[in-house]
Amino acid sequence: MKQEEQIIFSDEKSAESAVKAVSVELNNLFEKRSKTTITTNKNVVSLKIDAEDDSSLKASLSSYSRLIELCKKISKINGGNKDD
Repeated sequence: MKQEEQIIFSDEKSAESAVKAVSVELNNLFEKRSKTTITTNKNVVSLKIDAEDDSSLKASLSSYSRLIELCKKISKINGGNKDD
């Protein structure tokens, strides 16, 4: 099972910071049934998940989406991102 999500930031610097912050989680050994990649293209963060089953896909998507959205909120507080 595969899924791709895109999260749009208002600026490229905030998107790159989010990818850098979340990337450290990609090397954790707890992802046994899924593989996640995170990339950025200008102000868009792409989250790609390849999972063995629906449950692991949903868990990975939820975890990484929350982390990226948290980065987005922090960026907004710091004045770098005007999105909600």
